[in-house]
Amino acid sequence: MKTNFKKELLIAKKGGYAIPAFNFDNMEMLKGIIEAAEEKKSPVILMVTESAALYMGVDYVFSLGRKAVELSSVPVILHWDHGFDIDLIKRAIDSGFDSVMLDSSAKPFAINVEETKKVVEYAHKHGVCVESEIGHVGGKEDDRESNSQQYTNIKDAIEFNKQTNVDALAIAAGTAHGIYKTKPDLQFKLIEDIVESMETPIVLHGSSGVPLIDLKKAIKLGITKINIGTDLKVANANAVREWLVTNKDGYDARKFGKAAIDAVKLAAIEKIVAFNSQDKANNR
Repeated sequence: MKTNFKKELLIAKKGGYAIPAFNFDNMEMLKGIIEAAEEKKSPVILMVTESAALYMGVDYVFSLGRKAVELSSVPVILHWDHGFDIDLIKRAIDSGFDSVMLDSSAKPFAINVEETKKVVEYAHKHGVCVESEIGHVGGKEDDRESNSQQYTNIKDAIEFNKQTNVDALAIAAGTAHGIYKTKPDLQFKLIEDIVESMETPIVLHGSSGVPLIDLKKAIKLGITKINIGTDLKVANANAVREWLVTNKDGYDARKFGKAAIDAVKLAAIEKIVAFNSQDKANNR
């Protein structure tokens, strides 16, 4: 079911839940995400990164994603995640994505603003929403790795939001992309202060591996979208690995693919329940 990105985030904020935003790298992950959303009657954001789209084939991704939106009985938002190439972002917009993210967060503030404004102008002309990031969430995101962790400055966030007119703002508040090597340390006061400073929905990236109790607290403070990628990748890989070990002479991709779908579905359901988005598909 097609819906509007910003509208769904504002509904989530009012309803005290967060919409799970799940990355997919192949058809099995996509199916697991959609099956979880359907079973739990949850709105969901279906995300693909640049490198995942290039791996699968950009046109295949567009077709798969749009068909998932069309066939699903729950609200599904097709989202271009962590876009670095503005030409590819424009292609995603032209191809029917519901929302896109430009990530210029590692660049100086003025350049981040300038590039984001260009994407916002182009996207809004096509009825597409835009997410951007202020501060920098470090770790391994897509095929890029950064050891930098720059917490979002609240004054910068307010000014960035004012200048760019983004539909959602991702902040750096103690999370990191990829697999955590130490316990994440969420900055709850920072989250609270930024949420209270603006009407624009606030997004938390790098949330795989973060204790669910911490994510629930962030939601109570007003986080409306939480990105999960690595946890689904791990579930997918472990399921395939286990199937191949158990079935040493097995070769049927449909069978270990089904194991992967089921594992991704279970991992997605855990997040849906934790984010309190179950049974919210008709909450609009």
